[in-house]
Amino acid sequence: MTAAVKVADDQTVRTEMAYVLFKDDEKLSRTFSTKEETLKKAEDAGLVESSEGKPRLGDDLKIKPCSPGPEPRSEDDLDWTPGSPAS
Repeated sequence: MTAAVKVADDQTVRTEMAYVLFKDDEKLSRTFSTKEETLKKAEDAGLVESSEGKPRLGDDLKIKPCSPGPEPRSEDDLDWTPGSPAS
């Protein structure tokens, strides 16, 4: 996903949008390119509950937009434990 960002002199620049899983305001995961991918990885880690047939993140967990990470990271580099924030 891209987001339009307005800069000086009425120029608009497109930037990539990324998503991260947070508990309260603590970052728990690396960045993902879509909300859906973030939710899927959280579900794979057992952090998603089913409520009325719809997926729902566990208590105090939220997917929030953020700036993309500086470089791609591997699947082995997921930090889903609330006591161990992502680096």
